[in-house]
Amino acid sequence: MKSAVSRVVVAASVVATLGLTAACGGGDGGGRGGDKSSTEQAKPKGSGGGGSGGTGAADGSGSSSGASGGSSNGAADGSSGGGGAPAKLTAASLAKGDVRGHDVTPRKPNKLEAAWAGAPASPAVCAPLAALMTSATPPGAKGHVGRTVSAKSTRDMSTTDIELYAYDDEDAAERALADLRAAAKAEKCAAFRTGDLRYSGVKALTAPDKGDEAVGYRLGGRQSEFVKRWTVTVVRKGTTLVSFAASSLYDPQSVARDDESREDGGSDQSTADRADAQPKVPAAVMDAQLAKVK
Repeated sequence: MKSAVSRVVVAASVVATLGLTAACGGGDGGGRGGDKSSTEQAKPKGSGGGGSGGTGAADGSGSSSGASGGSSNGAADGSSGGGGAPAKLTAASLAKGDVRGHDVTPRKPNKLEAAWAGAPASPAVCAPLAALMTSATPPGAKGHVGRTVSAKSTRDMSTTDIELYAYDDEDAAERALADLRAAAKAEKCAAFRTGDLRYSGVKALTAPDKGDEAVGYRLGGRQSEFVKRWTVTVVRKGTTLVSFAASSLYDPQSVARDDESREDGGSDQSTADRADAQPKVPAAVMDAQLAKVK
């Protein structure tokens, strides 16, 4: 029992080290029901849109920080509808059967992400990080397409959300990635928030040698009684940025209970549920997606 108690302390220490704080506020926010599954979105046009703060719909139609509001025309199957994401992005997105041993579906942001899509980040310098955590199109991008890739194995419960962002030219894409790199390294962005979404434990990581250039970082956040962690890699290929966000959930109290059960002869738990397991973007998923971006 002494060993089990010590493991409870270890699990709690992991949470404290990440500095994770629970998100406040209701789940729906400004979302409109979450009945659409595509996150394809054109860059809002005009200046008469909804602005920031809870105006995003669950289909990813919220405005981006500093941009005006707009609506999503992406179809439920992830195809580009009229006025939707550039056709080039849709063609470059992963589809069913592209990655062996993995399922590919249109990314469906949760209601809280959709509700706060486009809300200003605090501190403001963290806006590039915040923009990639919701369903909004970042400022400067023409549009984006989202996919969720999950392993078919029952022992690997992690998922990878992939977003493709289109820019007018390489200079614009380079600036966007440079801003993201600076935010990931900024001390002010060790913890940040956008609306009721709060993140902490932000740490820059060594990015893989992919594409023309890449940025890597990790962060975490509380979702009810769970701790959610992300490992993010953003790769630039020409005028396109591709974001890979691998994530996993674990319940610190459940981890401690399983540790005690295992000491009593119970079965081991999935590696993805371990308190000390940081999610990783599968190499096969990254390679398959980048190969489709021309």
